[in-house]
Amino acid sequence: MDQSGRALTVDRVHAIAYRTPNGGNGQAKQSRGNYLVKLEATAGEGVRFIGLGEAQPRGGDTGDRGSASWDFLLEAVKTLEGRRFVLTGRDAAVAAVQEVMAELRAAALEATPARPRPTSLKKAVKGWARQLAGRAGRIDDAIPFRGTLIGIETALLDIVARGLDLSVAELLGLRAGKVSGLVALTGGSGVEKNLALLTEAAASQSGDGDEPLWIDLRGSLSPPDAADLIEQVVRAISAEQLPRQVILEQPVRPRNRQQLPDLQRKAAAAAAASPRAGVDVRVVAGSSVWSRQGLDRLIARGGSGALNIRPAAAGGLLASIELAEVALAANPDIQIYLSHSEGIGEVAAAALRNLAVALPRLDYIQIDDEPEEVTAPQGPGLGALMPYETIVDRITDYVTVPTPVELTGAAGETPNVYDEVPYLQPLGPNGTKGHLLEREALALGLSTTRFSKGAFVASDGIHDQLVFKWSRSPLSSAVSLALCTHKEATRMRLNRAGVPVPKGRTFANRDYDSARVYAERIGYPVVVKPAMGVRGIGVVANIQDENELDLAFQQLEDSKLGNQDFIVEQHVTGRDYRIVVVGDEVIAAILREPASVVGDGKNSVAELLIRKNLARRLNPHLWGRPIKYDDAARYQLERAGLTLESVPEPGQQVLLSNTCSLSQGGDSIDVLDEMHPSIKEACVKAVRAIPGLAFCGVDFLLEDHTKPIDEQQAGICELNAHAAIGNCEYPLYGSPRQVARTFMQECVRQFNLDAHEQRAEQLALKLTIRGRVTGVGYRVWMQRRAETFGVTGWVRNVNDRTVEAVLVGATPAASALAAAAVLGPKNALPTSVSTVHVQPPDVNSFEIVDRTPQELVHVG
Repeated sequence: MDQSGRALTVDRVHAIAYRTPNGGNGQAKQSRGNYLVKLEATAGEGVRFIGLGEAQPRGGDTGDRGSASWDFLLEAVKTLEGRRFVLTGRDAAVAAVQEVMAELRAAALEATPARPRPTSLKKAVKGWARQLAGRAGRIDDAIPFRGTLIGIETALLDIVARGLDLSVAELLGLRAGKVSGLVALTGGSGVEKNLALLTEAAASQSGDGDEPLWIDLRGSLSPPDAADLIEQVVRAISAEQLPRQVILEQPVRPRNRQQLPDLQRKAAAAAAASPRAGVDVRVVAGSSVWSRQGLDRLIARGGSGALNIRPAAAGGLLASIELAEVALAANPDIQIYLSHSEGIGEVAAAALRNLAVALPRLDYIQIDDEPEEVTAPQGPGLGALMPYETIVDRITDYVTVPTPVELTGAAGETPNVYDEVPYLQPLGPNGTKGHLLEREALALGLSTTRFSKGAFVASDGIHDQLVFKWSRSPLSSAVSLALCTHKEATRMRLNRAGVPVPKGRTFANRDYDSARVYAERIGYPVVVKPAMGVRGIGVVANIQDENELDLAFQQLEDSKLGNQDFIVEQHVTGRDYRIVVVGDEVIAAILREPASVVGDGKNSVAELLIRKNLARRLNPHLWGRPIKYDDAARYQLERAGLTLESVPEPGQQVLLSNTCSLSQGGDSIDVLDEMHPSIKEACVKAVRAIPGLAFCGVDFLLEDHTKPIDEQQAGICELNAHAAIGNCEYPLYGSPRQVARTFMQECVRQFNLDAHEQRAEQLALKLTIRGRVTGVGYRVWMQRRAETFGVTGWVRNVNDRTVEAVLVGATPAASALAAAAVLGPKNALPTSVSTVHVQPPDVNSFEIVDRTPQELVHVG
């Protein structure tokens, strides 16, 4: 249908940062950071259109620079809101996109800061070398943010093509019906090694064994070695050990790209002298020729036998077409190949397929690790959908223009935001569990020695040291820990204490016949769980009949705890609560709800899920525990008749899990102030029933936490003597509770420690770090962390096995850096970090020093 004359107005823009699952392209498998651009536009008749593009920022390969690329993208997409495209025809639509991209490329140049003046002779020499290389034509003028700009360009091409009811290939000028796929081998250093790779690949070829072989040498050879490889390849082809055509991509480093024409001439001469007919060795200009300037310089020297175009490096689909046109105009015999940067996603792959059939000529394309023949896509647009299913739980940032309405929970509450996240993230997903107690010990003036991410000792210098490991502490005896782990022993003691517990009993391992009889006696539904379980392993709840009971037995048997005795008990209908008791007081209580999102009538389930996960990333306890789009989420959506693309009604709660586990994306909601006193009393009685237990997380199933306990079905299903502290310290919704502070104050009281009465808001700490901490970049790592955290001080090497650091800053930042010191950079292996208090030195920055710049006065 002819849609010329239609006008599109962009009214909503999404920028999404996500991690790809692997590298792809036959290269090393590793996660990469990509950005998706999603444009929404309305036509005059009210029809909605969506355009998608994928940015692939790859550092120097694409002119991108880490977080600066994301910042530039956010500024760029703001300029797209309200843009109007009048679609009078294919050429006009492409011209409109080119106009927008010209503006953004100019903005990219302005956004690139000038190189700072060199601060050392070494840096000055590097700068002079760069200038000389540019003048010699070995490197090209910088075009910043090319890998970012391609995402915007592709989204614009996609949306105007959809508006015209064309495929992007048709919009760009469809020129081929299909293109052959070919997979490049990944080469390495050494002539013999690369020749062996080619020979082995040739031996494994099917059919007549004369399919071309393509090897990406990644600039691994010197010019003489590259010439030697060419001679040996022609020799092997002549001996029919290799197919007639061999493609050698980027044999020399980009700085030696002026050698490519000479290498191609040597290849052509050797092929012509071969006794075998049809020998064709192509030297490919790959990563060293990504711009029109570089291509013109190569052509001026005689050109190469082939050009491999990577659209992200070239800066877009339109720039890629221009490169192909220029190369073919200069040499009609040149071969054109198309591949991609490492780690592309579904949208970039769709763009590559559309580009493949729109190039003036294309000999081979590589998309995946298997050769794929590309045919002309059927419209409209890219033919790609938003890949929510594959990226939804790998998104790291998401910005919408205009700003969407605030995310709310089921009761209309907004998620909490915590300033400590940047300090705690380096400690990993369990950072709060291993760090919060040490933070409070330091804030009360105690000194500490940390041995691992989870273990440390605290001391006042007078009494015996207190030992902590994760949430285990002297507040809970070894006997109490053992009793709480043994669920049958716990149930018996709770029964005697008169607190509600479900009926149940323990059975010997695999005594399923007796368990079936017992389940019939107490009545379904029931719960099956290991007798000495942890973290919910092997637990199956709400079992409705004997068939489900047998499935639960199998699930338990398959779990890590399947070789022990097990429990069958009544299933208590109710909501899941974690109630924290310290001493004789309930100090925190959270309601744990299954993962869910709440509709606003505008955003899809996927968009709501993404925003919910981003809210969780601002929570120190939940940032590493996203809602996952897994089989459970698919099942819940299917049950509700929804998909990721569905737009729930305002206030509609959409479940995405059947478990309340926070690790599986569950919500934590503070309910302490609303909890009925009888429930708190039952929790304190339960903890008193276990000798030596002064800290405990009580897992309670309740119908309603605001009602008296004797007016509802209720049951304590577990006592956790080493419960995580961060879940109540940092609830997703409601009031945070100072669990770690109360915990440490109870330690001070019980063990009569000499500590400060008031908690310090600022710390001055001296750290002594021992282990493999020199020669591994430890001081630079510490300096970067300190500057990021806003901590001042210094760091120095004391000897081959010791580093000393002084940290001055706010308590959350300084204590978190002290905890992270036991991790250090990648190659470090600290064995201990001793932390003591000093008088704050007079410092305004964080420096690497050779000797202590000021005398330190120890305090405490």
